[in-house]
Amino acid sequence: MRTSSLLLSTLAGLAVMSVMAFADPAQTTSNATNAAPDPDAVICKSSPPPTGSRLGGGRECHTQRDWDERQKQAERQLQLNQMRGMESCLGSCGN
Repeated sequence: MRTSSLLLSTLAGLAVMSVMAFADPAQTTSNATNAAPDPDAVICKSSPPPTGSRLGGGRECHTQRDWDERQKQAERQLQLNQMRGMESCLGSCGN
């Protein structure tokens, strides 16, 4: 009895894995990419409270387009800061 239940559960597991192996990965990823957010949709994000504070951080609401632009500006600023650090370090760092 015990070996038959073990065999049955093993076969069920193999059946599930074989179905997953033959799933179409393009179909599963296309569903996620088809749901592109509306650039004019308003999205609100909550920020955590500052370190050491018991008061809440707050909530900001902007359109998706504004959030994307803020992200791009932050990435540009980070890259600029990294390049400045490398330029100031050319002659004196790593010696």
